[in-house]
Amino acid sequence: VTLVGNTNSITFTGTAGVTYTLRWTISNAPCTASTDDVVVTLNQNPTTANAGSDQTNLATCGLTTVTLAGNTPTVGTGLWTVFSGVGGSFSNASSPVSTFSGTAGVTYTLHWTISNGPCAPSMDDVVITFNQSPTIANAGTDQTGAATCGLASVTLAANSPVTGTGSWSIIGGLGGTIADPTNPASSFTGTFGTPYTLRWTITNAPCAASTDDVNITLNQNPTTADAGLDQTGLGMCGVTITTLAGNAPATGTGTWTIISGTGGNITSANSPTSTFTGTAGTSYVLRWSIVNPPCAQSIDDVTITFNLNPTPSFTAQPGASACSGSNVTYTTQPGQSNYVWTYTGALGTDYTITSGGTNTDNSVTL
Repeated sequence: VTLVGNTNSITFTGTAGVTYTLRWTISNAPCTASTDDVVVTLNQNPTTANAGSDQTNLATCGLTTVTLAGNTPTVGTGLWTVFSGVGGSFSNASSPVSTFSGTAGVTYTLHWTISNGPCAPSMDDVVITFNQSPTIANAGTDQTGAATCGLASVTLAANSPVTGTGSWSIIGGLGGTIADPTNPASSFTGTFGTPYTLRWTITNAPCAASTDDVNITLNQNPTTADAGLDQTGLGMCGVTITTLAGNAPATGTGTWTIISGTGGNITSANSPTSTFTGTAGTSYVLRWSIVNPPCAQSIDDVTITFNLNPTPSFTAQPGASACSGSNVTYTTQPGQSNYVWTYTGALGTDYTITSGGTNTDNSVTL
């Protein structure tokens, strides 16, 4: 204890936080002294409050509970309170490292107050934001099959974000256009036959974005097949090989196959102008198919007939000669079903057919 000054006015110095009782004594001997006591408390200011760093960044994404980081008071008692934000609560409001729970997507301002009455309290604020992670992105099912054949555009089918904002981007494939990049059901136009990869991204900063990809292929239908004109007429008489006349595919691959007829051979099945060899007297149906998977194939058929040239070979019955008025039977050769009877007599004598002689008769009367 230090007392400084005259007897009427003194300065007292002590230890912060200690309560003292001081006695003022007035003496005048031999009389009894007069005394009076005073209590002096040197009150200590509370520890300066520090509520810790704000928690508003990526670390709080998807959380609804955080651990606070206030300082521990050396002097005084600390208490957490919610200054702004709805629905928050503390596990232990008097603990500097209490857990704090709130509502996803809400920003809170919390007070950390250290009090040591009767001195003025010390207070510091911290901001807590429970950032919401964006909705998990779903770009929809791939559109690469037969359903896109012949289409110039398709409708996308991503999910609508509950939290965050969605956006389409093209990450693979050239020449594509997204009509409305922020619309999960935007139309997409591209180039036939080009594979595209589109990405649906949902963002809600500062949290990490959620992404999902979808593959789109606008498949092109194959060229319409044309197997050429039927080859069944005079030009096919006496031949067993011909050149086919299918169209060359602009899209897809062509293939010849034999649908009916035996003994035929296609030299180059993928060539529209392949040669085809068959058997004399046989009629064939050949198919020209153009395919461009996964689209439906295009087909066309052509008929090829290798006609037999007639062979006038007959046998006279009953002999090599016959008298006028005789009935003579001739036997045609196998495969000869169409014929005309004509006769020139031997030794300059003409014989006239008096009956029969059509292309279905096998006997005549001379």
